Amino acid sequence: MATRSYWGGSPTTKVKTYKPKNISQANSNKAAAMDALGKGVCLSITYNGLPRVVEVHTVGTSSAFRAAMSVLQVDGQSSTAPIPDWRLFCFDECFDVELTDISSKAPRPGYKRGAKQFRKIEGEI
Repeated sequence: MATRSYWGGSPTTKVKTYKPKNISQANSNKAAAMDALGKGVCLSITYNGLPRVVEVHTVGTSSAFRAAMSVLQVDGQSSTAPIPDWRLFCFDECFDVELTDISSKAPRPGYKRGAKQFRKIEGEI
């Protein structure tokens, strides 16, 4: 998907980046997120090749029909906004998912039950 922009006189191209998939572990990643919710601890994950520590707030099916979790990233690395920040992570794009011994401070300010980005919610704070 390439688009061209002529602002400033020179064309630019937007390229859609590929996100690695971890389909074989998606169900166990979801189970770990549900476990983290139940135990009140953070998850350690790798997403887009970057290590992250997250507090799980919602687990379910996104409006795009993908199994996902709404989290507050509290530590680690990010290629976008500063940390802490809210994120929606799809389970088939998460790697190295593990429970930590770090207590979750969820719910955090800005959290809303029944998040609209989910078609179906299976677990939430």
